[in-house]
Amino acid sequence: MNENCIVIEILKLIAPIISAIAAIASVFAVFKANDIANTVKDFQRNTLLNQREIELIGKALEKLCIYSVWCKDDGAGNDVNYHNSSETEYATRDDAWLQIPMDVKFILIQLTSHSERLETLLLEWEKGFIHKTGEFYRFEDCLMAEKITSLRTIRSGGM
Repeated sequence: MNENCIVIEILKLIAPIISAIAAIASVFAVFKANDIANTVKDFQRNTLLNQREIELIGKALEKLCIYSVWCKDDGAGNDVNYHNSSETEYATRDDAWLQIPMDVKFILIQLTSHSERLETLLLEWEKGFIHKTGEFYRFEDCLMAEKITSLRTIRSGGM
């Protein structure tokens, strides 16, 4: 046998081994690609707000602003009769004063179900601001402007 025949025979013998190694490498590459895809998906889920989350935060901000202007004693619009407008769902200033903190609390409960990161941020945001008194919730009025600003930051992606 000449040298070329020996090399060909050796290649024929190790070809199945090389194929098996290539198959194992392919399986490993697929698992790694899947891990990377899951990591990216988790990153997006925990850092970017989806449309529903943006809408809910916007709704909470709207209610906080109505409360800030209409319900606080030093509010710029505390002499405005919002209940005469078709733009508000509260019959009176007292109704808004009682209902808005509860509405915001329920919106926060909805939002915290969306992601761990958002839940952590909103629980921290709520701390010291929303208090439960009996069956009602109330705001710490002195923190209202700060909390509106920080919720806007969360909504704009400054997580």
